[in-house]
Amino acid sequence: MQIGKKSFEIFCGTGGVGKTTLATARALQLAENGRKVLLITIDPAKRLKELLKLEDAEAGEVVSVHFNQTVQLDALLMSPEKTIQRMAGRAGEPHLSQNKIVQILSRPYGGMNEIFSLVELQMQFESGKYETIVLDTPPGPHFLDFLESLNKIKAFFDQSFVDIFNYLGKKKSKLGLMNRVISSGVKKLLSYLQAVTGAQFLDEFVEAVQVIYGSKDAFLKGLALQDKLKEKSQCNWFLVSSVEQGKIKEALDLKLHAEHFIHQDHYLLINKCLEKELSSWEPKDSNLIHLKESLVTKEHDLKENFKKHFTYVLEFPEVLELSPTEHLNFLYKYWNHYELQS
Repeated sequence: MQIGKKSFEIFCGTGGVGKTTLATARALQLAENGRKVLLITIDPAKRLKELLKLEDAEAGEVVSVHFNQTVQLDALLMSPEKTIQRMAGRAGEPHLSQNKIVQILSRPYGGMNEIFSLVELQMQFESGKYETIVLDTPPGPHFLDFLESLNKIKAFFDQSFVDIFNYLGKKKSKLGLMNRVISSGVKKLLSYLQAVTGAQFLDEFVEAVQVIYGSKDAFLKGLALQDKLKEKSQCNWFLVSSVEQGKIKEALDLKLHAEHFIHQDHYLLINKCLEKELSSWEPKDSNLIHLKESLVTKEHDLKENFKKHFTYVLEFPEVLELSPTEHLNFLYKYWNHYELQS
């Protein structure tokens, strides 16, 4: 089957199935075939560093990578802190990156990583530099958090916050909060916060709401991304599973929970397949014969089960190369196997 060239390609799956490696291989294959590609990972394991020899100090910056001195693509290790700095610059809100509460929220487990990832994705797409952006999402449940972050953005800027934003107005200096009244509900909320946390924290909270709202355009543009990612013409979705792990239930659970978001024309990638390699193995020992039969049957049954639930299933073989470079070499060339099929 031929896989269409689209603006976005999203890779998702449970941990340990080779999701990042397959996403990187796909990005290299697209780049080798002449597309301008950006590869972004928001997987906290940061496998991409090892694969493309990136440094921790480069997190948050777009780095040009030359693979095997022939294939070139750009790569980005997601860093909410750097995303916030870019947002602050675009919105003319320098306090966005300096506010203590925003800094806490942008930490690895601060609660807004997925939201900032969507904002980063939108900003990179909007730059017009790339024909395809390949996104390696967090594993398992964190991928669902990534999808739900669209709803979080929408909820934050919902009508329910209008009173607070009106209350704060456009004033940038610290506010005498209790001297202004917009609604009794907002006043009561802020008075509770002041009583529990103290005036200093309340000032920081107010400033955080102000600067985030001042950068609302960047957040709201992330919402527009939802429509693009749902369109068959705009986005390829790849759900990755593995024969080795046999995680069919986890893969089906992800598919079920993401059905409202992912269009139906998506792909399942079964990684680390052994069936073809085992077919040429002719063991003599009865125990080894039994092992071969067991492995082949298990893999065959797994694939048949998957095919009942997915329209498009792509198989990738187990790669025994120890070197990450050789591993990628094999897999990115294997992607061409599907591109050449009619």
